[in-house]
Amino acid sequence: MDLVTTLLVGVPGQVAVFALVPLAYWLNASRPEGSLLRWLGFRQVCHGADPLVLAATALAALGFVGSALLGRPGVVVAGSGYFAWLAVVLVAVVQTALSEELFFRGFMLNWLGGKRGGAVAANAIQALCCGALRFAGHWVFIDRGLGAGLAVFALGVGSALMVGWVRQRTASLLLPWAAHGSGNLIAGLIGMISR
Repeated sequence: MDLVTTLLVGVPGQVAVFALVPLAYWLNASRPEGSLLRWLGFRQVCHGADPLVLAATALAALGFVGSALLGRPGVVVAGSGYFAWLAVVLVAVVQTALSEELFFRGFMLNWLGGKRGGAVAANAIQALCCGALRFAGHWVFIDRGLGAGLAVFALGVGSALMVGWVRQRTASLLLPWAAHGSGNLIAGLIGMISR
């Protein structure tokens, strides 16, 4: 994908696609908590200074770095110069991290949390779904090697479990998005420097 298409179509397009299901559910569910953004978790972080929250956030970021490095992030953005660096930042932080956080930790964790299994089951299910999406993406677009695919799955599930717990503990999507975005950004920068 060329840089202009990535910046003008790819980034907002993916965020919009991942936000459609949460928006449809929120509209149909009598608009819980007033605003869509608040319901998804865009609110002030509670217990953000808790050492366990900070440790889980940092470990999740490392997991997202490993998962993104296995996905060869430098391949996503072709080109050079300042626009290529801008594209890496936007793809890492907005297109990938925000999209997944909106759907998995913003919507799916909320929706499943209200079901019978409770918070632990909701977190496990959203993490497994996130890992499965990462595995499928790796298998289809990157490499059909089972070992690398399972590593991407394991790193995805582990990181998703941690940021899911952080989301449940802090009632905010901001720390999970920060962990996911920073992990992807570090991997993207490594990919740009090493190509």
